Amino acid sequence: MRFTVRRGGCDDTSRLTATPPSLTLAPTTNIRTPVRSNETCSGEKRMCLFCGTKPFGFEAASLSRRHFMAGAAAMGGLYAAARTVEPVVALAQDGKADIIIENAKVVTLDPKTPRAEAIAIAGDKIVGVGSRRDLEQFRGPSTRIVDAGQRVVVPGLNDAHTHFIRGGLTYSQEVRWDGVPSLALALQMLKEQAARTPAPHWVQVMGGWTPHQFKEKRLPTLEEINAATGDVPCYVMHLYDRGFVNKAGLRALGWNRDTPEPFGGVIARDGSGMPTGLVVATTSLVSLLSVFAKVPKLSPEDQITSTRHMMRELNRLGMTSLIDAGGGGQNYPEHYQAIAKLAADKALTVRIGYTLMAQRPGREIEDYKGWLAKAKLYEGDDYFRLCGAGEYTVWAAGDNTNFAKDPIMQPPIMEEKLTEVLTFVAQNGWPFRMHASFDFTAQRILGVVEKVHKQVPVDKLRWGLEHCEGITARSLERLQALGGSLGLQNRMSLDGEAYVEKWGLEASADAPAFGRIREMGIPYALGTDGNRAASHNPWVGIQWLVTGRTVGGLRHAAERNLLSREEALKAYTTNGAYISNEEDKKGTLSVGKWADLAVLNEDYFSIPEDRISQMSAALTIVGGKVVYGDGQYAGLAPAALAVAPDWLPIKHYAGYGRQASADFGSRHAGLDDGRALAAAMIADAMPTVVGDDGRSWTLGCGCGLL
Repeated sequence: MRFTVRRGGCDDTSRLTATPPSLTLAPTTNIRTPVRSNETCSGEKRMCLFCGTKPFGFEAASLSRRHFMAGAAAMGGLYAAARTVEPVVALAQDGKADIIIENAKVVTLDPKTPRAEAIAIAGDKIVGVGSRRDLEQFRGPSTRIVDAGQRVVVPGLNDAHTHFIRGGLTYSQEVRWDGVPSLALALQMLKEQAARTPAPHWVQVMGGWTPHQFKEKRLPTLEEINAATGDVPCYVMHLYDRGFVNKAGLRALGWNRDTPEPFGGVIARDGSGMPTGLVVATTSLVSLLSVFAKVPKLSPEDQITSTRHMMRELNRLGMTSLIDAGGGGQNYPEHYQAIAKLAADKALTVRIGYTLMAQRPGREIEDYKGWLAKAKLYEGDDYFRLCGAGEYTVWAAGDNTNFAKDPIMQPPIMEEKLTEVLTFVAQNGWPFRMHASFDFTAQRILGVVEKVHKQVPVDKLRWGLEHCEGITARSLERLQALGGSLGLQNRMSLDGEAYVEKWGLEASADAPAFGRIREMGIPYALGTDGNRAASHNPWVGIQWLVTGRTVGGLRHAAERNLLSREEALKAYTTNGAYISNEEDKKGTLSVGKWADLAVLNEDYFSIPEDRISQMSAALTIVGGKVVYGDGQYAGLAPAALAVAPDWLPIKHYAGYGRQASADFGSRHAGLDDGRALAAAMIADAMPTVVGDDGRSWTLGCGCGLL
């Protein structure tokens, strides 16, 4: 198979315009993704074709309880409202607080005490919320008094759907384009990083950005990437849409005219059949991630350090909790080494609830039987706890995450496999989450859940669907009848232009239908889906909830689906606590709950709405401990972790939009909803991952592909 780009190459086709650019492709009727059988190769010691590790799947009896448990244990109303509220206090152990934050605009999100001037903390709990005078009783000789300077104080943000455990492993070696306002600046970052990156490492940009955020409103060209990076291998991935490999990267990969097409995608080639460096995902994101799997990774020790750097970035943004949605190559517990070490060392600065995601397509029930025989729901501690199954419990039930492509219909076997798994996890009382971007996926999943519910009631399990940009009123009714909830994400903030191009403005107006969801009273929470399919910055999502605009300025959401600033804040705080069944412990600034909070750097309730994405914390506290401080509060926090090795990008580009101008997100002139599609979707087969040598491969190693 050949994916041919005629004169001008892919570099003339990467511009995003209202009118399709001058891209000439080989006839799409001739593009076919190879489909091979899912037979395993001979031999019991099959290795991952991409990273060379042993397969992650294990039989139910293959891992002893002693070893399994050893690994598991290691992981182990607005302030401006014009009404007065009564102070709420509790007695600290010695009657005194460790910290009192005063002179603040405290937004508790607790309807009993919606606003306050001060908050008292003893140990890891909140012991008082009220005025400075109310909390005077907690002041002692050793109490630390923090003057908030009339800053807004909110509950710590909670990302209800992200991929932090995987993302942390590579965070420090990625050049993050999130929030960068121009392509010129993004390319300059590549050039600078190439000059400092030693062999055999690559310059990497792994998602979280969109060309619509750039003032140039286009993707980079291969010529530009090659000019910026020279002889240093480079891989730039745009969401789960396409990837750019520079010439040095092609040499490192050994690609030539005989290189077969990657599974689920196509390689652009010149007239002689040589790869140009453009890889386009058609039916599976594996086509892009198989390239990333071959990029050299950091050492295990440096992956732990990288995870700590990412935690600090999340703390900088005011985040104190998250729900990790799992991923391919994240088998429990053996592929959680970095996070396990940090949990064992009590070094986590965000609270992590995690779900277990099926790892072996077609053998999902074996995964869950093995896990549930040895692991207990909610095992762990207040910083790291197992909270259910998902976001994929059965691979055949999933749909694609690229709005520019035609959706893939699930195979007929989906219902049988999903019924088997959901019945089993429900019998064991486990909550479950299911990925469903489109309504046709939600309909079929709901049909299975309704069937399971007749045998094993699920309406008390805190189960739910994830993403749901296209969910309809009828599907919402079915979900509500089953006691389900929704995990929604701000993917539209980055990929809304593609959604409009593919499905139209009318459909995008209700993507998702927040107004209907709110009116029906269905529980929902927001997550970022960071840090490849979207940015890890929750404030990008909050701005999108309030404005209905993408980061490129396209207004797609109908007025009925906009959230107030307080509603948006609840979506990223209080509501996430419900999803993980922790609403009695966190989500509001209430006496008796954990002291997880953020003192914001700007007034969230009065800042112009197009600057919300630039918000961060001046001070972040988790469990009564200061984990991040900036400016006058820097001395209260632990010292920033040194960057090692010192060539890593985060030493120079640390944090979301640090190279971005302050007016990011304010370009709202006109609708730039055009998008050039590089290849046609092939929807006649379900993905079966096949390696370059023809052997099957089942998303099953520790290389963190998904």
